[in-house]
Amino acid sequence: MHQVLSTSLLAALLAAGCTRDAAPQAAIGGRAFELSCTGSSTHTSGSMQCVRHDTRNGDVQRVDLGKLPTSNGSTSSATLGPAGLFQLACAAVNMAERSDFACVRLNTQTGELMLINLMKVGQVPSS
Repeated sequence: MHQVLSTSLLAALLAAGCTRDAAPQAAIGGRAFELSCTGSSTHTSGSMQCVRHDTRNGDVQRVDLGKLPTSNGSTSSATLGPAGLFQLACAAVNMAERSDFACVRLNTQTGELMLINLMKVGQVPSS
């Protein structure tokens, strides 16, 4: 009986998966680009290092954070895209005298990158 129930449940789940509406590629993990960032620090200096990976052809590029456009307020997009269109990567850089925290946003469809000015974006919960 248990075997029949398991087989029936598996068949129902597979049927449900085949008949559901197709989700946008970005929403289910089929992103064209991925972003990876990490902090790099010594006792006297530190920086965030990021690489962008094009998952279509395998190309990996180092991100020059100094040349990225920086947000100057809200980071929402004017038009809504599918879920998963944007990816955020953040890193902490801890040095002996100070600590920095930085974030980069990636549009997974176009590959566009933006450095987030954390002092200018909203906060949760809002005050």
